[in-house]
Amino acid sequence: MIERFTEKAIKVILLAQEEAFIARHEKLYPEHILLGILREASGLSSKLLKASGLSVEVLREEIKKVPLKHTDSKETSESLPFSQTVKKILREAWYEGQSVGAYYVTPENLFLCLLREENVSVLTLLRNLNIDVARIKTSVKRIAGKPARPNRHPEEASKFASSLLPLDTSLLLEDENLNKIMKIAEEKLSKTNREVFGTEQLFMGILENKENWLTQILENEGINIADFTKKLSEINSRKDEYNNNEPQFTPKAQKAISSAYDLAREFGSTYIKPEHILLGILKEKKGLACRILSELNISADLLFQKIVNPIEKEKPEILTIFKLAQEEARQMEQNIVGTEQILLGIFGEGTGIASKVLRDLGVTLKDLRIEVQKVIGFGHNYSEEKETVFTPRAKKVLEVACSKAKKFHNPKIASEHLLLAITGEKESMAMKVLENLGVDVLEIRQGILNEIKKG
Repeated sequence: MIERFTEKAIKVILLAQEEAFIARHEKLYPEHILLGILREASGLSSKLLKASGLSVEVLREEIKKVPLKHTDSKETSESLPFSQTVKKILREAWYEGQSVGAYYVTPENLFLCLLREENVSVLTLLRNLNIDVARIKTSVKRIAGKPARPNRHPEEASKFASSLLPLDTSLLLEDENLNKIMKIAEEKLSKTNREVFGTEQLFMGILENKENWLTQILENEGINIADFTKKLSEINSRKDEYNNNEPQFTPKAQKAISSAYDLAREFGSTYIKPEHILLGILKEKKGLACRILSELNISADLLFQKIVNPIEKEKPEILTIFKLAQEEARQMEQNIVGTEQILLGIFGEGTGIASKVLRDLGVTLKDLRIEVQKVIGFGHNYSEEKETVFTPRAKKVLEVACSKAKKFHNPKIASEHLLLAITGEKESMAMKVLENLGVDVLEIRQGILNEIKKG
């Protein structure tokens, strides 16, 4: 149960145990929880009680008047057993948080459960001290009882709406292997009466480049250039490739390359490589290439996974980060990954430069999760059947991270590049979380630069 408590709520329990031990009481009682809340000081409940004129010393004296059982035991404060009433309060505090979609128990949840009518001793104690219980309870409930935020992610604002941008074809020439494939595809195109690349030329370019490891996987699946070419010769129309009349690439080829571009970034590569093009074609499942695969009884999904497996075996740092980010989104009942989940993924990965810098600045995973919950809340429409997608701002962070990696002459996007990119997005949810934790952007940047210099 305690693992579901915030750091502040845990501190309340520890302080309560300390008070019970000092008073030589036999068990931990609700009165001690109240003292722990007051001593924790930073919570809303504590501030409201103190504003009502209540002090720790006065509360201690009043508790001495309550007939609580004493003990002569010299065991530590942590070993004190919880009374049945306290166990019930802790359990109800968890339900209190869940009722508004919260993932953790806060001191306010504990306080509200203390003030329930069945806890007569606590209510009597506060009323004897002239504390306006009803007013404080209303104020705490108004804050702690706020429901989870709506399903729409804050980073989905319309000004970040994405569309298929004109393709920068120079990106296809940065990787040596992809450059070779594009030349083969161009030769194939020149032998037709076509003026525009389609998915079929890109696929044939990959098939004919025997130097590439992808060719072996394709041939193992029974996909060879002869069969592919034969099937292609039987097709007289390119209608599978077109949505509208667009230059240079068919729309579906452009969409496949756009997916390849995103996949390259998600796998941590600063360049688009042949495997990303093939994955892009397979992911989109449209165009002549996929039509031919279907007629050859080849599953695009299974082939996609066979291409991904060797990449995943390399265990790129960023892939681990994104998997953790997606898991964090799932835990919060969302199919959308924002910059805040990427931040959680960066920290959760644990071995990267960015994670070390954040830890050195006093950040903890639990604190991060709590603040993320505060800024975006919980979703309610998560479905395993729906694809988990990145917000437009998260995609922008990934793009900037790629530029940062290139600037440092790194062929792979690493956690430090992601975190640097996040610090440049002042309006992102990740930055809001870091600001709420009191983390300074300049300290993050300097910490990253110092770690890079050490490497």
